Amino acid sequence: MGTRRPRGAQAVAGGAVPRGRGDGKGGGVSWLSMTWAQARLNQTVLLRQRGLAFSVLVLPLFLAFVYSSGPAAGGAVAGVPAGVFAAVGAMAVVFPFSYMTIATGVVVRREERVYKRLRGTALPTSAIFAGDVVHATLVGAVQAAIILVYAIAAVGVPAPANVPLMLVAFVLGAAVFAALAIGTAGLIPNYEVAQLVALPVLFLSLLGTGMLFPLSVLPDWGQRVAEALPLTPIVTMLRVAFLGRDVAQEGAPAIGFLESFQVSAPGIGIALLWIGVGFWSTRKYFRWDPRRA
Repeated sequence: MGTRRPRGAQAVAGGAVPRGRGDGKGGGVSWLSMTWAQARLNQTVLLRQRGLAFSVLVLPLFLAFVYSSGPAAGGAVAGVPAGVFAAVGAMAVVFPFSYMTIATGVVVRREERVYKRLRGTALPTSAIFAGDVVHATLVGAVQAAIILVYAIAAVGVPAPANVPLMLVAFVLGAAVFAALAIGTAGLIPNYEVAQLVALPVLFLSLLGTGMLFPLSVLPDWGQRVAEALPLTPIVTMLRVAFLGRDVAQEGAPAIGFLESFQVSAPGIGIALLWIGVGFWSTRKYFRWDPRRA
């Protein structure tokens, strides 16, 4: 995407990682403070990579605004204005970009031997990964909030009918793409390839949610495949949570609070399955040493 190779090791050399006694217990520094230091470090490194920073920070907002105000916003879908239907789903576009942020960051730090250095400090392994995930999740949360404010103010999206389900959808979306990012990072040889791998992930995610074209144009088997892609159940849960309707059924009948969770159960199961795939791939393919070593 036209970005230059980051100076990962130099970016970490400034001492942003808390140091402890070297015994893995942190020397009085809490796990949370270590994780937060890692998240802040990730943001610093991201901002130094201008091309990637533009893709991760600006492009999701652009895609969401275009989708919620473009041709897809005309008419009515599932008993609500199409613009409202599109804008709610557009909030989920932040998750594939979280994948890009985490996968690229993991590959850079691995190839620059930053991970090998961190493992020699008091920083626990869990804090290393948690910092990556927290950073990407916070960025996505801010972007989703911006999209939501726009959707409510400009498109007329109502307040969510089921706030807990909305939060479940967001947490699952962040977890799915974080697990897949870390799980696939071991298969990516270098920084440049990491950005190329993110493109089909983004394309398939948008395709599966109907953001590129209506899923109704696909054959039945194609629609079944699209429904099983990682982002599709997240978008469906968000629409159920906001609209209070079973959007998967003909006519999208209105449903109650508990019914919203019941109709979302299959989507939750698909999301948990993808998280499992990410964990399995991490255990099998993740490596701390550079692939070029």
